[in-house]
Amino acid sequence: MEFWPVGHNGCMSSESQRRVRILAIEHERGTGPERFGEWLVEAGAEVVVTRPYLGEVIPALGSEDNGSFDALIVLGGSAGPTEDAENPWFPEVRELLRRSIAGEFPSLNICLGGEMLAVAGDAPITRRAHPQIGIYELGATSAGESDPVFGALAGMSLPSVLFHQEEMGLPSGAELLITGSDAPVQAFRLGELAWGTQFHPETDATQIARWLNGNDLALPAGKTEDSIIAEVEAHDSALVDNGRRLARSFVGFLESRS
Repeated sequence: MEFWPVGHNGCMSSESQRRVRILAIEHERGTGPERFGEWLVEAGAEVVVTRPYLGEVIPALGSEDNGSFDALIVLGGSAGPTEDAENPWFPEVRELLRRSIAGEFPSLNICLGGEMLAVAGDAPITRRAHPQIGIYELGATSAGESDPVFGALAGMSLPSVLFHQEEMGLPSGAELLITGSDAPVQAFRLGELAWGTQFHPETDATQIARWLNGNDLALPAGKTEDSIIAEVEAHDSALVDNGRRLARSFVGFLESRS
């Protein structure tokens, strides 16, 4: 496992209060928390990344398991959310997400992670005829504006990075928080503590270039690899601002519970 207990400048926080601890599950090489993880640390959290695809064990979460983590982040990846044969740890992750839905611990789940949360909430997953890749303009709903985490994005312009072909429906009883494009479920909350996104708050143009390299997805009409990288670069300032706001809001929410 990889531990991120210090800020981006390499200095331990001088605060004496206990830092909230977040477990991040990485499903494949090249899909780590990236700068979103740095922003979580900057906001006062410790982030620990576990990689079950390398045989690492997923640590315990929740008081019933004597877990030492305050929250879970499930990251993205190229697999579909129910491709268990190739990813034998997926059922364990979906069970963790059911426990988060039930209120045992908070979770923030990105793209594949959001799709896994949707499956855990019995929502349908469909395969799009054409993937969404690049920058898409999204916006907060009224529920999103009042959400304890995503409310930090209220009133903001939300150009966001999408990179997916699977599309999730909204689970029964969930609150739709962020919408836009022809894949309207872009962020939702299920229960009081489980959040899922379709968009990527963690990524940047460098990572997108790596994902595009050798990817067999057909690009959206009118886009090329170069144009996708250019549009992500062009919106980087807003991506940084919004991603940092979301990270700070999530850590602040966790601190309010400790």
